[in-house]
Amino acid sequence: MRIVLLFPFTVAACTTAAPPADDLQARQEGACTAVIADHVGRPPSEIVSRVIATSDSGATVEARDGARLHLCTVDAAGRVLGYAHPGA
Repeated sequence: MRIVLLFPFTVAACTTAAPPADDLQARQEGACTAVIADHVGRPPSEIVSRVIATSDSGATVEARDGARLHLCTVDAAGRVLGYAHPGA
């Protein structure tokens, strides 16, 4: 009779790891895209977003709908805290 110890594997499978940076960045960009799309009344597919700065507390995301620029402040959980129109 063989005894198989699965305990180390079970514990490893249950631990919660921090999401990869790319996933966080994608969530932050997606959150900004959704908020700006709603703000300008256009579909999200017409908004182009990219993270331009990061910190431990979140990121600044640039969103463009055509030639208009919007900057979102997004926290580390991917929630938009606010947005601005630079130069306006």
